[in-house]
Amino acid sequence: MTQANPFVAELLERGAAGFAGYATGLLLERDEGISQRYEPDAFGTWKAHLTQRIIELAAALATGEPRLFVARLHWSRKAFEARGHDVEDLQLSLLALRDVMSQNMPSDAAAECDAYIDAALNALKNEPPEIDASELDPDVPHDRVALRYLQQVLEGNVAGAIETVKRAAGSGLGVADVYLDILLPAQREIGRLWHLGEVTISEEHLVTATTQRTMSVLSNAESDIAPNGKTMVAAAVAGNVHDIGLRAVSDLFQLQGWRAIFVGSDIPSGELPNTLSYFDADVVLLGATLSTQIQKVAETIRVIRDRCERDVKIIVGGAAFDEAPDLWRRVGSDGYSQTVDGAVDLGSRLAGLRAA
Repeated sequence: MTQANPFVAELLERGAAGFAGYATGLLLERDEGISQRYEPDAFGTWKAHLTQRIIELAAALATGEPRLFVARLHWSRKAFEARGHDVEDLQLSLLALRDVMSQNMPSDAAAECDAYIDAALNALKNEPPEIDASELDPDVPHDRVALRYLQQVLEGNVAGAIETVKRAAGSGLGVADVYLDILLPAQREIGRLWHLGEVTISEEHLVTATTQRTMSVLSNAESDIAPNGKTMVAAAVAGNVHDIGLRAVSDLFQLQGWRAIFVGSDIPSGELPNTLSYFDADVVLLGATLSTQIQKVAETIRVIRDRCERDVKIIVGGAAFDEAPDLWRRVGSDGYSQTVDGAVDLGSRLAGLRAA
């Protein structure tokens, strides 16, 4: 962890398209083969790619967390390998980007960018690719159910898929266990398949929509839960449209007797203080999927602290925090959980329902 530098981050964000264009031109000039390998629009492809890398670099600099940038490059490496591209092209693009930064930014700012880019280059060269633990194993009983569920959804048999999960819940497996052992692993699997280019965006959206429907069926079937007098609100911050994990967390809180208010995705920071006050919230969960959303989380927390009438405990989570588990302190939250069931335990402790 290094010192945060919001000034350099803002400089990068404002100039992202321009820097990316210069770096792309330099990359194609240095290696003519790249133009051929990425036909018909190598320039457009690489400019878009490098623009996103610069935005991710800015997010890492804004929080002083090089690990965030390294993690995004690992993700890109997996995507390159899955699509049959040479990882060396990714490394060459970073070298071109580093040179453009050195030529076009103030020396101090360029030096900070260089340090982050060098950390990513070293990781790409020296750290072996991580084994993807999300792949479902047909020899594991719960994974078999998850695979069957996915197969039915992708075949268009949505009703049958929902019935498969309902049968699992009715066979003695609790609703929380169905979420944790079947539905969420199925979501991770469809994400893995999309990442490998084996399913389309439409198919991924179909599975996600079906999982949301299935969650509604399961959570609403549990009607005899004694309320504990506590309220939680869950929201994905502005720019985050991936909210299925937060939906799962909300349902698990509800199953523990909480009044669970799930407000969904892409919520502007200014909307939350009044919402939390109106519902007398004890805990709020904020979700971020990408490192580029971390600053939105920090901004949202500041707004809640300044404007909310209640002393609400704030928990953060989502993939954006998983590569730097201590980042939750830097954005000003009261805690972080990497898992949905862990979030319920943490919320209960913060609200005084369980011993710390």
